[in-house]
Amino acid sequence: MFSTLQDIKIHAVILYQISDLCYHTVHMKKTRKHWWVWLIVFAYIGWIFSNSMMVAEASQEMSHTFTYRLLAIVNRYGFWVDFDLFHHYVRKLAHFAEFSGLGFLVALAMCICPLFRWRFINFALFLFLIPVADETIQTMVAGRSSEVFDMFIDGGGILFGGFCGYVLILILCDLFRPRKKQA
Repeated sequence: MFSTLQDIKIHAVILYQISDLCYHTVHMKKTRKHWWVWLIVFAYIGWIFSNSMMVAEASQEMSHTFTYRLLAIVNRYGFWVDFDLFHHYVRKLAHFAEFSGLGFLVALAMCICPLFRWRFINFALFLFLIPVADETIQTMVAGRSSEVFDMFIDGGGILFGGFCGYVLILILCDLFRPRKKQA
């Protein structure tokens, strides 16, 4: 039946593709029904990319305004912090926060309607590709630069947001799980 190892590999790939097609055919109704979940995720990614496309002056003005307001609150409680150092941490925290939101949305979308058969691939795709794309966009904008450390911050934000989303899903599933009546 199979003459070489290459024939076996080819048949295995064909069988895998057929099973994958069957899986998506069976779940097609669910995918069409919940397409809006991924629309929200991709709209959020668009918002992240639009933040990365801001020229350096506009981005810095926005973060300076937020840093001044936050620093006023910190100073009100008697803490005195160097503005430049505080501003640096605020910018890094902004990266973490916006990507935490993405991780949260991806975790919820994966539970409702995964894009791929294996959920790990769904999450890994966003964990690696979106931060790299975000930093690549920044290299093409005037006055902006790309930093590898920011990619790690972005990835950490996605992991944190995904963890929070997953915990929320577990809590909601436990709250709404049908309980057995006690006699």
